[in-house]
Amino acid sequence: MPTATTIRRIDVFAVRYTHAGGAFALSGGRKATEQDATIVRVETGDGLVGWGEQCVFTPSFLPGYGPSTRAVLEPLGRSILGADPRAVELVYARMDAAIRGSAYAKSALDIACWDLLGKSTGLRLSDLLGGTRQEVLELYTGVGVAEPDEMAKRCAEALAAGFRQVQVKVGTGWPEDVERIEACVDALAGARRVIIDANGHWPQADAVRVVAAVDDLDLYIEQPCASVAECAHVRRRSRRPFILDEVLTGAREVVEAHAAGALDAVRLKLSNIGGITPTRRARDIAVALGLPLTIEDAGGGDIVTAASMHLGCSTDPKLLLGGYLPSEMVVERIAPGPTASNGTARLPAAPGLGIEVDESKLGERVLRIE
Repeated sequence: MPTATTIRRIDVFAVRYTHAGGAFALSGGRKATEQDATIVRVETGDGLVGWGEQCVFTPSFLPGYGPSTRAVLEPLGRSILGADPRAVELVYARMDAAIRGSAYAKSALDIACWDLLGKSTGLRLSDLLGGTRQEVLELYTGVGVAEPDEMAKRCAEALAAGFRQVQVKVGTGWPEDVERIEACVDALAGARRVIIDANGHWPQADAVRVVAAVDDLDLYIEQPCASVAECAHVRRRSRRPFILDEVLTGAREVVEAHAAGALDAVRLKLSNIGGITPTRRARDIAVALGLPLTIEDAGGGDIVTAASMHLGCSTDPKLLLGGYLPSEMVVERIAPGPTASNGTARLPAAPGLGIEVDESKLGERVLRIE
């Protein structure tokens, strides 16, 4: 039986985001023009509301496609009706007992519970996650796959906009990616950090050849191959630092990838891991291992952007590589929050996530659980 402080109702919305700047090209010939987001509104008996969100860049990028996420939210939501959302670990245990896996759907509900915890205590999430270590995050931005000259132009534009960290998408293989990398590194002279991201699309043999060809350049290699074993094989043949992300689905995977010698840094994605609760554990493990890291999500809008910023701003600045704003990639703003300015963004100041969702921009709900 729901009480004043327990969950009494969950509403689910499907929101379509349009990519700012047109199609964004990823590895493997994939292009993203829009994103299918799932927004959850979790309400307690006393009328307090928390918000969560789940979204992936494209259906082929990571497993959390919108319709499949929304399908599993009904049984997951029922499993936490009557629970106290402030007891985030207990709520998560209920979800795990109800359905195995489904990290993407759990992520949206978990974020909403953290929002409720913050609002009920009058504290920001960053304060609840260990304390606010910084108010402003240095950001990175991304450059999609294109011809080398066009990518170099976009890299120069990113520098001019104030970004000092740029992630360059590759992944078509040898030798085309070598040309792209060389052109972009030249255009990014003076950047603090250049990250070359294949999104796991290089076959191991191609990865070895590409990485060897650019081994003298100052850059990071991100997720060159699909598996930890392949990434470890390639890393042993390179002097460049490696970042892994897609294969990191929890704290255990961070430990295992580190033990395998597959990485030098980690990029933790909220939806891929299952929300703030398990991502906090993965973050703390990474910090204990001395691994530099970023915390973000693969897509989405203002809600996941705020959630990832709170995790980032409560992380040891000596290890934090910066942040990323998924909301900057889309046109629609449902809860205007952090915005990039000269390559940085400021943490919201209000309790919880620190943002106010404009419910008129959500459209009709697709599911109510009560």
